[in-house]
Amino acid sequence: MQILETSRLTLRYITSRDAEALMAILGDAEVMQFSIIGIHSSKQIKQFIEQRLVSYLEYGFGLYALVHKQNQELIGYCGFFIQSIEQQKEVEVGYRLAKKYWGQGLATEAAKAVVEYGQQRFNFRRFVCLIEIKNNRSIRVAQKLGMKLEKKIIYHGLNVAMYSLDC
Repeated sequence: MQILETSRLTLRYITSRDAEALMAILGDAEVMQFSIIGIHSSKQIKQFIEQRLVSYLEYGFGLYALVHKQNQELIGYCGFFIQSIEQQKEVEVGYRLAKKYWGQGLATEAAKAVVEYGQQRFNFRRFVCLIEIKNNRSIRVAQKLGMKLEKKIIYHGLNVAMYSLDC
């Protein structure tokens, strides 16, 4: 089911048919360098998809497949989810793209659309990103969304920066 559209991307629900494309992305060591889980196995990909489907049913939102309009290729995901951070419920924006699509502004394009969607559809007024301190690419995306560094915390054993946007 299509959720959003930008000039270059279609955002839709992730489905079991996406397993192979997701394996190519989430199984890439460089793409997953800053992931808490690391490289995903095929079993973890299946669990990842199942978690997305549960999120759509329970909350009406989640992480969405990013499909490039030019070639209809699934190039990653972007969306938001409820995250408990230091006993506080936050709406976290998440994004991950296949390496060959890095540096083209696609993560920013998708994340801007997702934040706007979250504001309009779900009336969210605050968004955060938890980003490992050395993940400069992701930090730039958060900054382009208008997010500011709020604080640095330890999250699942990692030193992360919490960027936030109050709308």
